[in-house]
Amino acid sequence: MSKVAYGIFVVAFVIHCATAKGLPSFLKLCKRKDPNLHNCIIENVELLRPKLKQGVPELFIPPLDPLVIPEATLNSGAQFKATFKDIQMYNTDNFDLKSFDVDLDKHHINVKILFPLLRIKSIYNINGRLLVLNLDGKGPADGNYTNVEASLALKGTPFHKNNKEYVSWEKEKIDINIGKINLLFERLFGDNKELNERTNKVINENIDTIIGELQPVIQQVVSDFVFNLVNRIFAKYALSELFL
Repeated sequence: MSKVAYGIFVVAFVIHCATAKGLPSFLKLCKRKDPNLHNCIIENVELLRPKLKQGVPELFIPPLDPLVIPEATLNSGAQFKATFKDIQMYNTDNFDLKSFDVDLDKHHINVKILFPLLRIKSIYNINGRLLVLNLDGKGPADGNYTNVEASLALKGTPFHKNNKEYVSWEKEKIDINIGKINLLFERLFGDNKELNERTNKVINENIDTIIGELQPVIQQVVSDFVFNLVNRIFAKYALSELFL
């Protein structure tokens, strides 16, 4: 799930970087005091959309189809731990920016994004008890995620450096809702094909309960990942460099 959240960060990154100095000529400069600032930012997101599949090196945006993440871990105490490596996330460039509200004077941003369809492939290592299942296996994992909606809230604290105003962002809120998930874990029980199939069936039949149990862990991983990345760009650029 933290892979999904990286897609959120890309949009947030585009939103904040879209007006920095030295940007590519295809982007539109936005004014901080523009009453329709959110429209200007959304327009820049749409201008960038055709380039997101291959990535935008000028803005440090990696290729988004697939988006590659080295590793992510879900750890729910001593009962359950799952590590995913070589994560490849497909269709992250295909998103619908549902809403975007910004108040730069109060340093507050709210973003809501919908991903109609995401496919995530990885190499998993799972150990622990999940529902009635005792899992201890590793191998390829594949998953389809339909209608993934993510809401992201940022709360900033201004500070000054070299006579310029910067903003340090903190986690305020992050919510993830998923319409439907279908997962496939290969080799959960080695070469036992029948047991592997039955276990995957149980996982998918109880997917809502599983996601519910892991939701606090998922959101913690997501929020740490997203907000750390957003803070990088705002530590480098002053507000006057990001917005005219």
